[in-house]
This record gives sequence, structure tokens and C-alpha cells, in this order.
Amino acid sequence: MENSISIKTLKNAELLLRITMILTLLVAGISKFCSNGNFHKYYLKLFLNPALRINLPSSLVDIYITLIPFIEVGIAIALITSFKRRFFIVVWILYFVSLEFGHYVLEEFTSVDLIISIILFGVVAYILPAHEPFWVKSKSNSEK
Repeated sequence: MENSISIKTLKNAELLLRITMILTLLVAGISKFCSNGNFHKYYLKLFLNPALRINLPSSLVDIYITLIPFIEVGIAIALITSFKRRFFIVVWILYFVSLEFGHYVLEEFTSVDLIISIILFGVVAYILPAHEPFWVKSKSNSEK
């Protein structure tokens, strides 16, 4: 007996993963915009700790922390549109790799381990076939 997963099921799995990715970034980005600068202050202080083994230039850290909410919301919007889906999934993966690097610099190794599993969400979404956007009628729906 052969076990196989239908294309429809795989496409639905891709959509569920992508929705999870979108919600993760939207909630994270919007919460950072609403933090009244506390997100920026908190992480800037952590990265400027001279006791860290790796000390990044403060201007680089400041710019990246400032851009993070824009990056998160931007990637989420791009994933919603399904335009260049795989490209923006790779962007999503690279963004989380940058967060993993940041947590490594901060010596927050539990977070580094956690982010690896989050990156795998993107890898699976990249592999799965694309779910058609709701505004595109599939041939099977129009023939019914």
C-alpha cells in the first residue's frame, strides 16, 4: 500500500505555514512600533555591553534595530501578496538568520537554538508547492 499526500494537502500546508510566518512578523513588527522606543533602547543597551565577546559597531546596531520593525512588516506584506513567494521566503529565512546571529552575539544560546526551528518553517514553506492566491481562480474551481 502506497502512502502519498495530495498536492492540494501540500498546498494547504504551505498556506498554513505562510500564514503563521505572516502573523509572526506582523505581530512582532507592530508590537515594536507600539513600544514607544523601548524595544530599541533595550536591545541597543544589550548590544553595547562591553563584556560581550563580540562587539559590533554601535552605529550598525542602532541602524539595524531601527529597521527591524519595518523589515518585519515589509516581509509580512510581501508574503501576503504571494508575489515572488519563494524569494520572500528566502528573505524571511535570511532575516531570522540575522536574528540568530544577533542572539549569538548577545550570548543568548537558548534563543539561538529556538531560532533554528523557526528558520526550518521557512525552509519547509520554500519546498512546498504554492497555494494559489484567493483572487486567482483555479481551473478545478471554475470547472465545477
